[in-house]
Amino acid sequence: MDGENRLLAPLKVAEGWLRVGVGLLWTTVLGIPLLAFIYSRYVVGLVCSVFGRPDLLDGAVDRNVQTFEMVSRDYWARGIFVITRMSFCAREETHIEWKRTHVICANHTSVFDIFALMSAVPVPVRFVAKQELEKWPIIGWSLRPSGQVLVNRADRAEAIRSISEAALSDVRGQIIFFVEGTRSPDGSLLPFKKGAFHFALANQLPLLPTAIGGAHTALSRRAWWKLNPGSEIQVDFCRPIEVPHAWDEKDRAHLIEHLREQTRHAISEALDRSEAERRAA
Repeated sequence: MDGENRLLAPLKVAEGWLRVGVGLLWTTVLGIPLLAFIYSRYVVGLVCSVFGRPDLLDGAVDRNVQTFEMVSRDYWARGIFVITRMSFCAREETHIEWKRTHVICANHTSVFDIFALMSAVPVPVRFVAKQELEKWPIIGWSLRPSGQVLVNRADRAEAIRSISEAALSDVRGQIIFFVEGTRSPDGSLLPFKKGAFHFALANQLPLLPTAIGGAHTALSRRAWWKLNPGSEIQVDFCRPIEVPHAWDEKDRAHLIEHLREQTRHAISEALDRSEAERRAA
């Protein structure tokens, strides 16, 4: 049996590489025409804003959001799941009123977290992403013209300010934060950044703790080439956390910390339940 496993191991690695390669090809095939389309619209909007019509830029970005969502959800994410032979399921701990805007706070261990959320969260939706992702070919290049919220993590004050200034008139639907700020290398929860909680408090929006399980097994950050086809990714939407509607500015730091602890506890519990269910299956 050990000899058979040693023979099969290289084949599994080769299969993983092949599926990753086809996934990258699929991303390129979809991404290049998407970039051309949304950038042409975005550039026209920028020119109009220079000549005193910023509303036309806002309209261009709003239409780009819709285009980006349609391509990402219906074609890109769905195609990646088929190519990599992954599956996902989504569950709600309690009924979620999706017509209401939530600040979704999700853990992050793999690029498959993004595909799972794209598939599970009803549109419209925007991601809050670190500014350095703009350097990524195709995916990163599409973030700004498609209306995603970009923050500079190198400057904490600027990051909080840019998040706080993302007005609801510009950011509609669900707002997604990966609250650890980066992918966890080993699947464990990293410390949570404060941006999501500042945003929720400033805009009086409920927090929606979201636990993503199985993505680290499917494709981890550290061994990003080791794809495990056939893995299931589970998205658990926990009970929303309401933020207080009346509070004193001097209590902001305490409230932020309290909301952060509540969110972390909810996600941790959901991940533990999900892991126990996988082991029992």
